[in-house]
Amino acid sequence: MLLALCLAGLIPGTVTAWLLRRRGWLVALAAGLGVTLSLPALLLAAMVLFPPLGFAVALAAIAAALHAYDDGRVWIATAWAATAVLALTCAGVAL
Repeated sequence: MLLALCLAGLIPGTVTAWLLRRRGWLVALAAGLGVTLSLPALLLAAMVLFPPLGFAVALAAIAAALHAYDDGRVWIATAWAATAVLALTCAGVAL
């Protein structure tokens, strides 16, 4: 699941860079990087503006963290737990 999320976050930036390669690789890479980095900010803004999304993301992250802790993958589980805390914080700010 974590690999699928990482790929979903990188695909728009990769496609943007590929489509803009005719304008020069520096412009294409800058645009691709901008698109890739803007996606987490967009998700955070969406969770602040629409708290149920924050709760849904938090529940999914908690489930993934518990599964990762059961498998013994402590670092990945800690990252999922931090994601859950961030999502709950975003949802709580909007309430």
